[in-house]
Amino acid sequence: MSMNVALIGPGTLKGEKLLELLDESALQVESMSLYEEADSAGRSLMFRGRACRTRALEDFTGEGCALVFVCMAELDAEILEKLQHLPSAYVIDLFPQHYQEAPLLVVPAINGEVLPSIDAGRIIGVPGSATITAALALAPLHHAYQILKLNLTVLCAASEGGRKGVEALAAETARLLNGRDVDASVFERQIAFNLIPSVGAVQPSGYTSVEEQVLQQLPVLLGDEDLELDVSAVRVPVFYGDMVVAQAETRQPLELDQLQELMDKAKGVRFDQAAKKPASLVNDVIGQDVVVVNRIRPDASGEGGFGLHALSDDLGRGSALVALEIALALQESPRR
Repeated sequence: MSMNVALIGPGTLKGEKLLELLDESALQVESMSLYEEADSAGRSLMFRGRACRTRALEDFTGEGCALVFVCMAELDAEILEKLQHLPSAYVIDLFPQHYQEAPLLVVPAINGEVLPSIDAGRIIGVPGSATITAALALAPLHHAYQILKLNLTVLCAASEGGRKGVEALAAETARLLNGRDVDASVFERQIAFNLIPSVGAVQPSGYTSVEEQVLQQLPVLLGDEDLELDVSAVRVPVFYGDMVVAQAETRQPLELDQLQELMDKAKGVRFDQAAKKPASLVNDVIGQDVVVVNRIRPDASGEGGFGLHALSDDLGRGSALVALEIALALQESPRR
């Protein structure tokens, strides 16, 4: 059954990627309405061969929509109020931190079985890209060996800061290569040719907002609220992509002879135990619809545990593609 669909934020990095994926997808769309800030509204964007003119966000009502995608990081209280009172629509929000009460978090490859039971009027949250990367890589290993304690280092690209972050990296790089000083106007410090040991605002806990997001979301996706978890995030000078470095303690020791078969059965991941070259974010990951898992190895102590690296396209596999997968599952649900 075709849906009337609205997308809030088609000009954001995530919104652009989602509109591209929707355009190429099998989702049955009766009409597409695009909403953005008033100073950008009126642009004409192509969707499935037809021009679609964007509207001012303040004109959004959600009336008649069966599906609403939210791709803007910042929304005013009036829009958030409308999103929470759309009884006939599913709202898929790529920024679930919008709400005081956390919405249901879904990654179909991990917990998609919950979607058929969801009624319209619910807000469904797409977890942060680092959470998705970690969850897809770790879920099969957690189910097989039971992770007891987990330490993650998350390497975040400039795109985590949105379009302004990508533009800042490009501008700073150009200025430095031309022997000019830079003005770190987007991130707290210069990002070009640099590493920043902070991603997001530092919270009262001492963790940053991105670290807290992973701390809150990952145990939910793995279905293990007792998981001992610690997270550190670093901003790195690349335009797009995520890398998660994990070190885990497990109840059961890693069985290397079964590892390839285990990961092959998992959805949304790719692992090559016999790979002769390390995975490359640029060459192997960006634009791919899987999390690429690299260098799974037993803990150095010889006891239960393992380490790994996981890489993903933060705008695609780590965000927009998950939103599309949720929408497709909802449309195929027998409840519709």
